[in-house]
Amino acid sequence: MRTNAISTLSLWNAPRTGVARMQAELARANEEVVTGRYADVGLQLGSRTGQTIGLRQKIAELAALRDGNGPTAMRLATAQAALKQIQSAADDTLKVLNGVPSNQRAALVKQAASTQLAAMTAALNTSVGGQFVFGGTNTGQPPVSGTAATAASASVDAALMARYGVPQANLVLGSITGGEMSAFLDNEFATQFDAAHWSAGWSSAGSQPLTSRISLTETVPSSASANAEPLRKLAMAYTLASALDLTKLSPDAQSVATDRIVGLLGEASGGLIGMQADLGRSEAAITDANTRLDSQKALITTRIGDMEGVDTAETKTRIDHLTTQIQISYALTSQLRQLSLVSYL
Repeated sequence: MRTNAISTLSLWNAPRTGVARMQAELARANEEVVTGRYADVGLQLGSRTGQTIGLRQKIAELAALRDGNGPTAMRLATAQAALKQIQSAADDTLKVLNGVPSNQRAALVKQAASTQLAAMTAALNTSVGGQFVFGGTNTGQPPVSGTAATAASASVDAALMARYGVPQANLVLGSITGGEMSAFLDNEFATQFDAAHWSAGWSSAGSQPLTSRISLTETVPSSASANAEPLRKLAMAYTLASALDLTKLSPDAQSVATDRIVGLLGEASGGLIGMQADLGRSEAAITDANTRLDSQKALITTRIGDMEGVDTAETKTRIDHLTTQIQISYALTSQLRQLSLVSYL
């Protein structure tokens, strides 16, 4: 019969290997209790690990969309407030004109229109977060550059030059009849506020609104454009009232001009309401999209938890078991270290 020698050193070292393994398992178990997921997801899930990676990427995409909707909603709210301010000013001017006789409108409207035109252009240059909300697709620079009074005066002179061959300073305005004024306003003057002339002389905005992606499948217009027709009509009304000296016109021409101003203000106000409604629909779409994004994120998070989550009760029991084993191992090691041949001599 053959026996193998067992040294005291071998007995001392034997528990160390088991303790190191149990300490590593204990560290992993503690991590799982804290995080609620497997310490080594790849080892636990194997080939299904790719599914959880894809789900986490989807959550990151949903979170990015949710975060991006915040600035978009702020841009829409800012544009709404500016349009409401512009419309309110137009309505106030319209009320003033409708409240006085036709022969008194020309003298009354000039100063008010000049002030409102400056306020309108200032509102159109509103920015939020470094983006101009009425810039359309061109959000990096102010939509209306220069001063409104200069642009208005240039538009009037250009229209008069096109019809009469002379600027306002050299024209006898009193000689213009009501019929001539009507033709002038329908043709040369109106041309100064068509899309091409507006972009050349007034606005540097893009004609199309900015479009933002608000969900996985949905995009909405997220800005307005200073080139919109209601804003051009309003600028036309204010320019006619402030840059053309209506008091020098004949009574018939004055009546035609002030009636046109009233008509333009009414049309512009209605158009501004439509613009606000369009932006309101985008705001409502963002609110609905945020609700869906939150629901989708919660659903995917639950799915990931089902795949990666640990049973905390079972893990706690395992921690207690490992802790007990380690303590027993330490106690056994301490007893082995006390073994000495000297004690028996």
